[in-house]
Amino acid sequence: MLSRRTFLGTSALACLGGGVYGFGVEPLSLAVESVTVPVRGLDEALDGFKIVALSDFHLYPFTELPFIQRAIDTARGLNPDLVVLVGDFVDATAEAILELAPAFSSLNARQGVMAVLGNHDVGKGPALVTRALKGAGVEVLVNRAVEIGVGQAYLRVAGVDSLQGRQDLGSALRGGKDGVPTVLLAHEPDIADLVAQHGRVDLQISGHSHGGQVRLPVFESLSLPRWGRKYAFGRYQVGDMVVYTGRGIGTTGVPIRIGSVPEVSEIRLVRA
Repeated sequence: MLSRRTFLGTSALACLGGGVYGFGVEPLSLAVESVTVPVRGLDEALDGFKIVALSDFHLYPFTELPFIQRAIDTARGLNPDLVVLVGDFVDATAEAILELAPAFSSLNARQGVMAVLGNHDVGKGPALVTRALKGAGVEVLVNRAVEIGVGQAYLRVAGVDSLQGRQDLGSALRGGKDGVPTVLLAHEPDIADLVAQHGRVDLQISGHSHGGQVRLPVFESLSLPRWGRKYAFGRYQVGDMVVYTGRGIGTTGVPIRIGSVPEVSEIRLVRA
Protein backbone atom coordinates (compact mmCIF):
# COMPACT_ATOMS: atom_id res chain seq x y z
CA MET A 1 0.00 0.00 0.00
CA LEU A 2 1.26 3.51 -0.85
CA SER A 3 2.13 5.75 2.06
CA ARG A 4 0.40 9.11 2.29
CA ARG A 5 3.67 10.88 1.43
CA THR A 6 4.26 8.66 -1.61
CA PHE A 7 0.68 9.14 -2.77
CA LEU A 8 0.87 12.91 -2.45
CA GLY A 9 4.26 13.01 -4.18
CA THR A 10 3.03 10.86 -7.06
CA SER A 11 -0.12 12.96 -7.41
CA ALA A 12 1.91 16.18 -7.47
CA LEU A 13 4.20 14.81 -10.19
CA ALA A 14 1.18 13.67 -12.22
CA CYS A 15 -0.40 17.12 -11.95
CA LEU A 16 2.86 18.79 -12.91
CA GLY A 17 3.29 16.49 -15.89
CA GLY A 18 -0.31 17.03 -16.96
CA GLY A 19 0.13 20.78 -16.69
CA VAL A 20 3.30 20.77 -18.80
CA TYR A 21 1.56 18.64 -21.42
CA GLY A 22 -1.69 20.62 -21.38
CA PHE A 23 -0.03 24.04 -21.59
CA GLY A 24 3.08 23.32 -23.63
CA VAL A 25 2.62 20.20 -25.75
CA GLU A 26 -0.91 19.53 -26.94
CA PRO A 27 -1.80 23.17 -27.79
CA LEU A 28 1.17 23.15 -30.20
CA SER A 29 0.34 19.77 -31.71
CA LEU A 30 -1.66 19.44 -34.92
CA ALA A 31 -3.73 16.58 -36.33
CA VAL A 32 -5.35 16.05 -39.71
CA GLU A 33 -8.74 14.39 -39.31
CA SER A 34 -10.10 12.85 -42.53
CA VAL A 35 -13.75 11.98 -43.07
CA THR A 36 -15.76 10.82 -46.08
CA VAL A 37 -19.35 12.04 -46.45
CA PRO A 38 -21.74 10.35 -48.91
CA VAL A 39 -24.04 12.93 -50.53
CA ARG A 40 -27.25 12.09 -52.33
CA GLY A 41 -27.54 13.61 -55.77
CA LEU A 42 -23.84 14.45 -55.99
CA ASP A 43 -22.81 14.64 -59.62
CA GLU A 44 -20.03 12.41 -60.87
CA ALA A 45 -17.92 15.50 -61.58
CA LEU A 46 -17.99 16.29 -57.83
CA ASP A 47 -17.27 12.77 -56.62
CA GLY A 48 -14.22 13.07 -54.35
CA PHE A 49 -14.56 16.85 -53.96
CA LYS A 50 -12.29 17.78 -51.05
CA ILE A 51 -13.13 20.45 -48.49
CA VAL A 52 -10.50 21.42 -45.93
CA ALA A 53 -11.89 23.18 -42.87
CA LEU A 54 -10.11 25.35 -40.29
CA SER A 55 -11.72 27.10 -37.35
CA ASP A 56 -11.21 28.84 -34.03
CA PHE A 57 -7.89 30.53 -34.66
CA HIS A 58 -8.19 32.94 -31.71
CA LEU A 59 -5.09 34.88 -32.66
CA TYR A 60 -3.65 36.47 -29.49
CA PRO A 61 -3.14 36.54 -26.63
CA PHE A 62 -2.46 32.80 -26.38
CA THR A 63 -2.37 31.49 -29.96
CA GLU A 64 0.51 32.84 -32.02
CA LEU A 65 0.67 33.45 -35.76
CA PRO A 66 3.48 30.91 -36.51
CA PHE A 67 1.33 28.06 -35.18
CA ILE A 68 -1.64 29.18 -37.24
CA GLN A 69 0.67 29.39 -40.25
CA ARG A 70 1.56 25.73 -39.66
CA ALA A 71 -2.12 24.84 -39.87
CA ILE A 72 -2.52 26.89 -43.05
CA ASP A 73 0.52 25.19 -44.60
CA THR A 74 -0.93 21.81 -43.65
CA ALA A 75 -4.24 22.72 -45.27
CA ARG A 76 -2.48 23.83 -48.43
CA GLY A 77 -0.56 20.56 -48.57
CA LEU A 78 -3.82 18.58 -48.64
CA ASN A 79 -4.51 19.92 -52.15
CA PRO A 80 -8.09 21.01 -51.41
CA ASP A 81 -10.82 21.86 -53.87
CA LEU A 82 -12.28 24.30 -51.34
CA VAL A 83 -11.06 25.73 -48.03
CA VAL A 84 -13.63 26.85 -45.48
CA LEU A 85 -12.83 28.97 -42.40
CA VAL A 86 -15.49 28.46 -39.77
CA GLY A 87 -15.11 31.48 -37.53
CA ASP A 88 -13.45 32.88 -34.40
CA PHE A 89 -10.48 34.44 -36.12
CA VAL A 90 -9.78 36.83 -33.24
CA ASP A 91 -9.96 36.66 -29.46
CA ALA A 92 -8.94 39.68 -27.39
CA THR A 93 -9.17 42.34 -30.10
CA ALA A 94 -10.52 42.57 -33.64
CA GLU A 95 -7.29 44.25 -34.76
CA ALA A 96 -5.55 40.87 -34.67
CA ILE A 97 -7.28 40.07 -37.97
CA LEU A 98 -4.96 42.58 -39.69
CA GLU A 99 -2.08 40.17 -39.02
CA LEU A 100 -4.04 36.97 -39.56
CA ALA A 101 -5.96 37.65 -42.77
CA PRO A 102 -2.91 38.04 -45.07
CA ALA A 103 -1.83 34.48 -44.14
CA PHE A 104 -4.95 33.10 -45.80
CA SER A 105 -3.90 34.47 -49.17
CA SER A 106 -1.44 31.57 -49.49
CA LEU A 107 -4.23 28.98 -49.55
CA ASN A 108 -4.39 27.37 -52.98
CA ALA A 109 -7.84 25.78 -53.13
CA ARG A 110 -9.11 25.35 -56.68
CA GLN A 111 -12.53 26.76 -55.80
CA GLY A 112 -11.31 29.42 -53.43
CA VAL A 113 -11.64 30.17 -49.71
CA MET A 114 -14.95 30.87 -47.95
CA ALA A 115 -15.65 31.87 -44.37
CA VAL A 116 -18.25 32.63 -41.73
CA LEU A 117 -17.81 34.67 -38.57
CA GLY A 118 -17.76 33.27 -35.04
CA ASN A 119 -19.08 34.66 -31.79
CA HIS A 120 -15.71 36.24 -30.88
CA ASP A 121 -15.54 37.99 -34.26
CA VAL A 122 -19.06 39.34 -33.85
CA GLY A 123 -18.35 40.44 -30.30
CA LYS A 124 -15.07 42.22 -31.06
CA GLY A 125 -15.67 43.83 -34.44
CA PRO A 126 -17.42 42.04 -37.31
CA ALA A 127 -16.98 44.87 -39.82
CA LEU A 128 -13.19 44.94 -39.41
CA VAL A 129 -12.89 41.15 -39.49
CA THR A 130 -15.05 40.91 -42.61
CA ARG A 131 -13.19 43.71 -44.39
CA ALA A 132 -9.78 42.18 -43.69
CA LEU A 133 -10.87 38.71 -44.85
CA LYS A 134 -12.28 40.10 -48.08
CA GLY A 135 -9.06 42.00 -48.62
CA ALA A 136 -7.19 38.68 -48.45
CA GLY A 137 -9.44 37.14 -51.11
CA VAL A 138 -11.71 35.24 -48.70
CA GLU A 139 -15.42 35.19 -49.54
CA VAL A 140 -17.41 35.84 -46.35
CA LEU A 141 -20.87 34.28 -46.28
CA VAL A 142 -23.24 36.08 -43.92
CA ASN A 143 -26.70 34.53 -44.27
CA ARG A 144 -26.23 33.82 -47.95
CA ALA A 145 -25.01 31.15 -50.33
CA VAL A 146 -22.97 30.78 -53.48
CA GLU A 147 -22.90 28.00 -56.05
CA ILE A 148 -19.68 26.41 -57.24
CA GLY A 149 -19.63 25.04 -60.76
CA VAL A 150 -17.46 22.07 -61.71
CA GLY A 151 -18.10 21.24 -65.34
CA GLN A 152 -21.88 20.95 -65.59
CA ALA A 153 -22.21 20.10 -61.89
CA TYR A 154 -22.96 22.45 -58.99
CA LEU A 155 -22.36 22.51 -55.26
CA ARG A 156 -24.06 25.08 -53.05
CA VAL A 157 -22.10 26.52 -50.11
CA ALA A 158 -24.17 28.52 -47.63
CA GLY A 159 -23.07 30.38 -44.53
CA VAL A 160 -24.89 31.79 -41.51
CA ASP A 161 -23.89 34.48 -39.09
CA SER A 162 -22.99 33.51 -35.54
CA LEU A 163 -25.81 33.15 -33.05
CA GLN A 164 -24.07 36.05 -31.30
CA GLY A 165 -24.91 38.18 -34.33
CA ARG A 166 -27.94 38.25 -36.61
CA GLN A 167 -28.31 34.71 -37.82
CA ASP A 168 -30.87 34.19 -40.59
CA LEU A 169 -30.92 30.56 -41.64
CA GLY A 170 -33.88 31.07 -43.96
CA SER A 171 -32.02 33.65 -46.03
CA ALA A 172 -28.93 31.45 -46.20
CA LEU A 173 -30.89 28.52 -47.60
CA ARG A 174 -33.31 30.42 -49.82
CA GLY A 175 -33.21 30.17 -53.60
CA GLY A 176 -30.70 28.35 -55.74
CA LYS A 177 -31.10 25.55 -58.23
CA ASP A 178 -33.29 22.62 -57.24
CA GLY A 179 -31.51 19.41 -56.33
CA VAL A 180 -28.09 20.98 -55.86
CA PRO A 181 -26.22 19.42 -52.88
CA THR A 182 -25.72 21.97 -50.10
CA VAL A 183 -22.94 22.46 -47.56
CA LEU A 184 -23.67 24.85 -44.68
CA LEU A 185 -20.97 26.68 -42.74
CA ALA A 186 -22.21 27.47 -39.23
CA HIS A 187 -19.83 28.40 -36.42
CA GLU A 188 -21.97 26.99 -33.62
CA PRO A 189 -22.73 23.29 -34.22
CA ASP A 190 -25.82 22.95 -32.06
CA ILE A 191 -28.07 24.68 -34.59
CA ALA A 192 -27.95 21.37 -36.48
CA ASP A 193 -31.37 20.21 -35.25
CA LEU A 194 -32.96 23.32 -36.72
CA VAL A 195 -30.93 23.07 -39.93
CA ALA A 196 -31.94 19.44 -40.44
CA GLN A 197 -35.62 20.43 -40.33
CA HIS A 198 -35.16 22.47 -43.50
CA GLY A 199 -34.23 19.32 -45.40
CA ARG A 200 -31.97 21.23 -47.80
CA VAL A 201 -28.54 20.73 -46.21
CA ASP A 202 -26.43 17.63 -46.80
CA LEU A 203 -23.44 18.61 -44.68
CA GLN A 204 -23.00 21.16 -41.89
CA ILE A 205 -19.42 22.14 -40.99
CA SER A 206 -18.89 23.82 -37.61
CA GLY A 207 -16.33 24.69 -34.95
CA HIS A 208 -16.80 26.71 -31.73
CA SER A 209 -16.46 23.94 -29.13
CA HIS A 210 -12.69 23.26 -29.45
CA GLY A 211 -13.70 19.66 -28.78
CA GLY A 212 -14.06 20.71 -25.16
CA GLN A 213 -10.45 21.99 -25.14
CA VAL A 214 -9.98 19.97 -21.94
CA ARG A 215 -11.66 16.57 -22.16
CA LEU A 216 -11.70 14.59 -18.94
CA PRO A 217 -14.06 11.64 -18.42
CA VAL A 218 -16.00 13.16 -15.53
CA PHE A 219 -15.79 16.90 -16.23
CA GLU A 220 -15.92 16.98 -20.03
CA SER A 221 -19.26 18.75 -20.31
CA LEU A 222 -18.11 21.57 -18.02
CA SER A 223 -15.61 22.80 -20.62
CA LEU A 224 -18.01 22.85 -23.57
CA PRO A 225 -19.44 26.25 -24.53
CA ARG A 226 -23.06 27.17 -25.03
CA TRP A 227 -24.30 26.09 -28.48
CA GLY A 228 -21.45 23.59 -28.70
CA ARG A 229 -22.43 20.87 -26.25
CA LYS A 230 -24.60 18.50 -28.26
CA TYR A 231 -22.44 18.15 -31.37
CA ALA A 232 -19.12 18.90 -29.71
CA PHE A 233 -16.56 17.28 -32.03
CA GLY A 234 -16.34 14.83 -34.89
CA ARG A 235 -19.06 13.44 -37.11
CA TYR A 236 -22.77 13.13 -36.32
CA GLN A 237 -25.80 12.01 -38.28
CA VAL A 238 -28.76 14.35 -37.75
CA GLY A 239 -31.69 13.12 -39.78
CA ASP A 240 -30.57 13.02 -43.42
CA MET A 241 -27.76 15.50 -42.73
CA VAL A 242 -24.17 14.98 -41.58
CA VAL A 243 -22.65 17.41 -39.07
CA TYR A 244 -18.90 17.67 -38.74
CA THR A 245 -17.47 19.74 -35.89
CA GLY A 246 -13.73 20.41 -35.90
CA ARG A 247 -11.69 20.92 -32.74
CA GLY A 248 -10.22 24.16 -34.02
CA ILE A 249 -6.70 25.57 -33.98
CA GLY A 250 -6.30 27.95 -31.04
CA THR A 251 -7.34 28.28 -27.42
CA THR A 252 -9.42 30.77 -25.49
CA GLY A 253 -10.13 31.36 -21.82
CA VAL A 254 -7.29 29.21 -20.48
CA PRO A 255 -4.45 28.34 -22.92
CA ILE A 256 -4.61 24.61 -22.30
CA ARG A 257 -5.63 21.53 -24.28
CA ILE A 258 -5.87 18.02 -22.93
CA GLY A 259 -7.50 15.29 -25.01
CA SER A 260 -8.43 17.71 -27.78
CA VAL A 261 -5.53 18.19 -30.21
CA PRO A 262 -5.83 21.16 -32.63
CA GLU A 263 -7.27 19.99 -35.93
CA VAL A 264 -7.22 20.51 -39.67
CA SER A 265 -10.33 18.79 -41.08
CA GLU A 266 -10.19 17.04 -44.45
CA ILE A 267 -13.73 16.28 -45.69
CA ARG A 268 -14.24 14.35 -48.92
CA LEU A 269 -17.65 14.32 -50.61
CA VAL A 270 -18.57 11.12 -52.45
CA ARG A 271 -21.65 9.93 -54.30
CA ALA A 272 -24.14 8.16 -52.05
